[in-house]
Formats: sequence, C-alpha cells, structure tokens
Amino acid sequence: MSLLIRDVQIDRDVTQIYIEGNRIVEIGKKREADTVIDGKGKVALPGFVNLHTHAAMTLFRGWGDDLDLSTWLETKIWPAEARLTPDDVYWGTKLACLEMIKTGTTTSTTCTSTWTRPRRR
Repeated sequence: MSLLIRDVQIDRDVTQIYIEGNRIVEIGKKREADTVIDGKGKVALPGFVNLHTHAAMTLFRGWGDDLDLSTWLETKIWPAEARLTPDDVYWGTKLACLEMIKTGTTTSTTCTSTWTRPRRR
C-alpha cells in the first residue's frame, strides 16, 4: 500500500512525502499513490522522543503542586509511591502511553523500575 502526503510543509518548503508500507520512500516528487492525504496547512515533524519519564506517576499529576519540591516529595509523593500496587503502575503507565501517543511521542523510556510484573497485561 502506498500513501502520498501532498502539499505538506517541511522546514520552509511545501512538498510531497511518498510512503510505501511503513517506509518513507521519497520526499519532493509528486507521485501516484493508493491513498492521498492533503497536507495543506500542516507541518511534517519527526516523532518526539521522551528519554526521561516517570510514566506511572501520571496518577499523581497535580497533587500537591502548590508545595515546594522537598515538601512535595516527602509528604505527598514518596508516601504515595510506597503504597502503589503493580496494578496502579500498570494503569498509570498505560495512561502515560496513551497521552504520549496522542501528542506525537514515538519513543520513550520510563524511570519506574520498581515493579516489573504488573498483574494485568
């Protein structure tokens, strides 16, 4: 299957992106394709890479965010982390992954290594 993204902006140029299967084959030349997407007014960007995230901690977002760092960690985050179950980590990480996909992140690593085998898959 082939795909042509027509009239899309890359840097300062408006051009075409031709894709076959899961590979970009050519940029710049208009070609015929099975599917054509109108890219007018759109910008083509590479996927974002997030190399430092605490994915499961999405569950704590906004909780105690009015505190200074030391107080926040000592009174909110560390006690809450100590009570996390493998299921909590699973669902928090799943939420983080969905948010990253929605915002264009194609690669990530997480710093949550305490739980390696959540019960649900």
